[in-house]
Amino acid sequence: MAVKLLLNPWVPGTLLLALGIPAGDAWLRQQEAASWNQRIAQHQLQGMPEQGMPPEALLAKATALDEKGDVEGALNLYKRVEEQTGSQYGAVAAYNAATLYLRRAVQAGGPAADPQTIPLVELAKEGYRNLLRQYPQDWDARYNLDRALRVIPEEEDEDSGGGNPPIGAERAPTTMRGFTLGLP
Repeated sequence: MAVKLLLNPWVPGTLLLALGIPAGDAWLRQQEAASWNQRIAQHQLQGMPEQGMPPEALLAKATALDEKGDVEGALNLYKRVEEQTGSQYGAVAAYNAATLYLRRAVQAGGPAADPQTIPLVELAKEGYRNLLRQYPQDWDARYNLDRALRVIPEEEDEDSGGGNPPIGAERAPTTMRGFTLGLP
């Protein structure tokens, strides 16, 4: 019965078609990826429109714009890659954007030389913190967050401990003058 079924002309054709379509699709995807890799390697992305570019190409184009000094263009592309759902390059784009902010602030001399760099450092710190919430093991982001905190240290909260108690707060009996608990 099985041999008779295999000799039927439509069964092998259907099997061939069922296996051929996924194989052809995989081959086309591989060819497209190879084409994009070649464009990236030969720096041919600058004149191309960003619509339809894969995240790898957008990231490469953003890096090239950053190297040329087009900060705004690079930041826009980093944000586009970061916002793409399911992209494995979102964390890389977020790190690069935060590093770009920090680099711009440091190159301008920091807040001591130019107070307008304060928002750049704050954006960098926010970017690194968001990245560390998702990937706490990212040591590069930790290091750069530490660098950003050295440029502009965080203000300590008055409620974080130490100092005078809040106004109207009860005082513990051990801190009251003239009152002992019987200790030597």
